[in-house]
Amino acid sequence: RAKATCHVSIIGDSFVEAKEVPIDRKLQVRLEELAASRSPHLDVTTSAFGLSNTGQVQQLPFYDQYARRLHPKLLVLVFVYNDFRDNMSVGRSWNLQREGRKRRFEPFVRKRSDGKLELAWPLPQDRIPRGSLPPSSQAARTGREAMAHSRFAFWLNFKIKRFIRTVEPPRRRQPGRAAPFEGSFEDALRYTRFTLEQFRQRAHRDSVELVILATHEFKFDSSFHSFERLSEMAATLGIPVIDQGDYILRQGAGLTDARWRHDQHWNPAGHQWAAEALLQYIEQRPEVCDG
Repeated sequence: RAKATCHVSIIGDSFVEAKEVPIDRKLQVRLEELAASRSPHLDVTTSAFGLSNTGQVQQLPFYDQYARRLHPKLLVLVFVYNDFRDNMSVGRSWNLQREGRKRRFEPFVRKRSDGKLELAWPLPQDRIPRGSLPPSSQAARTGREAMAHSRFAFWLNFKIKRFIRTVEPPRRRQPGRAAPFEGSFEDALRYTRFTLEQFRQRAHRDSVELVILATHEFKFDSSFHSFERLSEMAATLGIPVIDQGDYILRQGAGLTDARWRHDQHWNPAGHQWAAEALLQYIEQRPEVCDG
């Protein structure tokens, strides 16, 4: 990799972790193979770092500890709709310690007394006061670890949740009670902008081109105009945005063709289209690889 002309590092959540497809069908592998056949002069190599249930703020260590050491020419942030929520401190910084999760180095955004935002880290597990974790924490960790290493456990968890949804009556909001994130979307935008600024500063320091790959699922949302908000935010920071949904539609395909029937994650076609959209971006900007 030290001799590579153009190394591309890809960072994201479960879309990049991609447990649903074999390794040879994943975005980073398809991008490297496509580049080798279509643009061999670019000498593209790739690396990918993904972890489920994370937003860009929790993915910062992926760059600091791993991707930066590979000296990438292009850093790709795979952005999904729920990243707005995951970048918020609400439901993240408090629950990390409350649930006893093992992500000791998972940062979050904290609002200071003067109203400014800053990066912070939760207490390591060995510093959490004894008795502060609920009894179900160990069982929850065991279940997540089982799903990470066993397809049967992953399938069983999916079936159980699906069964619960069929027998559980729909929840009705109590009068006068707000929804969990009602009124906080502007906060989500603020925390997300702060996090993207952190990535932009790192990319500028290391002379790395930074780009956002917005997944196709943004096209399914119109209530919050989330893609427009993301695009405006990225534009003010000088970060280009690749619209995968637009690329898929221009190929004459449907957006649902990029996902599984009962799972919103990319199927092999979704990974393929993401790789093609990225390679198109690189080919149209040869200065990315030329430095």
